[in-house]
Amino acid sequence: MTSFHKLQAVVNNLEDAHEQIDTAISTALKESKPVYISISCDLPSIPHPTFSGHHVPFFLSPRLSNQMSLEAAVEAAAAFLNKSVKPVLVGGAKMRMAKARKAFVELADACGYPFAVMPSAKGLVPEHHPRFIGTYWGVVSTPFCGEIVESADAYLFAGPIFNDHTSVGYSLLLNNEKAIIVQPDRVVIGNGPAFGCVLMKDFLRALATRLKKNTAACEIHSRIFVPDGEPRPSEPGEPLRVNVFFKHIQKMLSGNSAVIAETGDSWFNCQKLKLPEGCGYECQLQYGSIGWSVGATMGYAQAAKDKRVISLIGDGSFQVTAQEVSTMLRWGTTSSSS
Repeated sequence: MTSFHKLQAVVNNLEDAHEQIDTAISTALKESKPVYISISCDLPSIPHPTFSGHHVPFFLSPRLSNQMSLEAAVEAAAAFLNKSVKPVLVGGAKMRMAKARKAFVELADACGYPFAVMPSAKGLVPEHHPRFIGTYWGVVSTPFCGEIVESADAYLFAGPIFNDHTSVGYSLLLNNEKAIIVQPDRVVIGNGPAFGCVLMKDFLRALATRLKKNTAACEIHSRIFVPDGEPRPSEPGEPLRVNVFFKHIQKMLSGNSAVIAETGDSWFNCQKLKLPEGCGYECQLQYGSIGWSVGATMGYAQAAKDKRVISLIGDGSFQVTAQEVSTMLRWGTTSSSS
């Protein structure tokens, strides 16, 4: 087990194959993390009684918060935020696995705070929301977003991953004493108490009922915000510029699109795209591997046949896994463009 996958099932015989496969699939569903299933190549064609019987209905018991811990966490967080002057919310990538995206937006609607996302969480919340202020990424944040977050006297991070990529080399100007860190099953308030066995979505929904409306940080953002300018039009015969290229990419996006941003320049350029409602977005800022997006394009296009997958991949990264394009052709992948 690693931070990237939760379980590995190695099937070397048929006696326990059924149990191992069921365990792996149920773990993936419960933990919202990948699992690996390795099956010896000579086994799939051999019949076995455990696979020929009647199917047993599959049921997963829902995970529940500890009510006493939940109530204590909500009470402490509400007291912390209600006494602040200009609090903000920041969403992180773990909101997806915690199934808390909707609860996060409901909290923002209830409290009136502006909200941003960390770069690895782009696409998890609606960017057309009137209180969405962009990507918080330290010195490379969306203009005026970093200033609002780092000048706040309280910030709630939901599902953050603070690594060297998302923190710009651990240079974020944040103060732990001002932070509430909400992980999928744990809440930490400032440098003080931590509350375990608290599910993120339960916590956010309960907190939404306890917070006073506070739009101070939104009002500050509206006073300093300046809309983005338009890139200078290209002259006839002029080489294509990056800002003009991404202007055209922006026009291609719709609710039926999905963007996959490869490691490198696309990390930064794609963060500037304004995603329409329903537009998917995938990037990985967990480690600096390259070439992953080519295979991801194929997988996304096969799984979401109703979407046009637009992948932004540099030539160096593409060379690493270009052979996956042949697999796309073999499987008739037609809903992607790179």
